[in-house]
Amino acid sequence: MKVIKLDKKKRILKAITKSYDDLIILSYVIGPGDRLIAYSRRKIDVGASPEVRLVKIAIAVEKVSLEETSLGVSGKIMSSSDESVPLHKYHTIYLRPGNGFVLQKDKFLSFQGNMVLKSQERSPKILICVYEEGYAIFYKITNYSLKRLYEIKESVAGKRFKNDARSKFITRLVQQINEEYNKIKWNLVIVAGKAMDNEELKKSMLKDLKIQYETVSYADTGLREITSKEKISSLLKNTKIATQRNLMKDYINEISKGNPSYVYGFQKISERAASEKPEEALLSKEFVLSHKELVEQLDEAGTNIIFFDEKDDSLDTLDSFGGVILKFS
Repeated sequence: MKVIKLDKKKRILKAITKSYDDLIILSYVIGPGDRLIAYSRRKIDVGASPEVRLVKIAIAVEKVSLEETSLGVSGKIMSSSDESVPLHKYHTIYLRPGNGFVLQKDKFLSFQGNMVLKSQERSPKILICVYEEGYAIFYKITNYSLKRLYEIKESVAGKRFKNDARSKFITRLVQQINEEYNKIKWNLVIVAGKAMDNEELKKSMLKDLKIQYETVSYADTGLREITSKEKISSLLKNTKIATQRNLMKDYINEISKGNPSYVYGFQKISERAASEKPEEALLSKEFVLSHKELVEQLDEAGTNIIFFDEKDDSLDTLDSFGGVILKFS
């Protein structure tokens, strides 16, 4: 995110989004009661037929929704650069990469400001393709997200046609990997399949590309297989998915040992946090949305707040603990 102005005292953020990661961060920053100003398309009645215009609109935020390609921010219109736009009507501003905006917050929490500042750091982009005979899945990993891009399939018929079908699939797979490789500048490209098939790919048009090949048994479980390997996990250590997994592993280990510093269960957390300062907190996004007061309490106490929102076993585990675990000193 390109931050033009951040004044936490005056509770103002002026910035330009640069990636989908920025939209993820803003989904934690923008909330009900805030005021968002941005350019948005609005249908305006002009004469006999309505006209769609690009208008600068300010809305009083009521709802925020993170979608596949945008962040939808809904609320009543407070002001507009076009007099034809009626005030106090509901409107949704869709923020996408490349959009500028001004946010006036009702309350700017410390962790929100830290997330905005961290968004200025360059995020690594990692492409992963896991495949087996007739089936491949492509993923994109950045600091803040793991996105399943798409899958390709090629049916392999009976023995009589198997070799032709396999050859057709490999050709299609090579073309797809080559196309994705050249779309953007990736920091790392990993292709994972059976060793014999990897050797075939290495002799194709991919032979001169900087690709790291790994072996996996199946496409469906391939991502977990390769991200669990020590040499790969070290490359992914700064990504959010790796952070979630490693933290959850550490927390579960301490809880299983009966370490009293690790507390879960809303009632126990509330009682302990009333008299002690939590050092760290693992929170699922669903928990955050329904427990705003506790999040503000943790923020004011200077707790290191870590959000889990990547759909992974680590998030499932956190949800099984009620979506929150606190670590006390």
